[in-house]
Amino acid sequence: MMKDIDILIFSGQSNMQGQSDMLSDCACVENAYEFKFIDNCFVPLKNPIGENIRYDKTAGYAVMPDTDIPKWLDEHVLGASCYGNTNLVPEFCRSYIKETGRTVLAVHCAKGSTIISSWINSSPMYNMLTEKALAAIKLAQESGYNIKHIFFIWLQGESDAICGVKKDEYKERLYSLYNSLKSDLDISKFGIIKVGHFTHDEKDLEIMSAQEEVCDEDNNFVMLTDIAPQLSLDPDYLHPYIAGHYNAKGLERLGSEAGKMLGKSSV
Repeated sequence: MMKDIDILIFSGQSNMQGQSDMLSDCACVENAYEFKFIDNCFVPLKNPIGENIRYDKTAGYAVMPDTDIPKWLDEHVLGASCYGNTNLVPEFCRSYIKETGRTVLAVHCAKGSTIISSWINSSPMYNMLTEKALAAIKLAQESGYNIKHIFFIWLQGESDAICGVKKDEYKERLYSLYNSLKSDLDISKFGIIKVGHFTHDEKDLEIMSAQEEVCDEDNNFVMLTDIAPQLSLDPDYLHPYIAGHYNAKGLERLGSEAGKMLGKSSV
């Protein structure tokens, strides 16, 4: 008898890649796995997560405190949690499983300092995202799993705020990304973790409003949590040394709230 599994694809920029202050929890999430593209395997899901993958699809190197960030960005198409620290994905999946009782396969496809246009129109990052996701789907099927749902989870927009991207332009790109993912991966829903404050002016509000509106207008999108604007103004949830980024507590809070919402919306 085939076993059911849900595939959760996590994408976005640095707060989804993971740039927290510490490794707060490294316990395995029960009934959850992470897909590793380089080794084409499943591993128990736990912090730290993700893979450093170069543009030539070979293994890269981790972001550490002494890493030359511009050089790393030039060389890598996807990145793992920086410094080997906490990411939101394990706590997200833990909450999702609590709501649904389902087994989960997490596919992490994120990279810091990226604008949304970097992820659309057959860009290198979009191509790597879909190649990794399709490889995960294939291995799950070959391993005897029946894939029940494929959900896409998006935490991105800070770089677009910096660039002054307007609401309607960002919305158009969200729809473009959704349409590509629906065609290529047949995703069930496009989940959005509402972006927090980064520029601390009206440019943030353009991105926030775009994300709110697509979720209100189109039931293919779902707002998983809108607490990031609040957390991004609270020092208790912020990285003490890297502005605009969450600490481990902040990422775990985002993950927990968002995973719970996706679970409730999918049962």
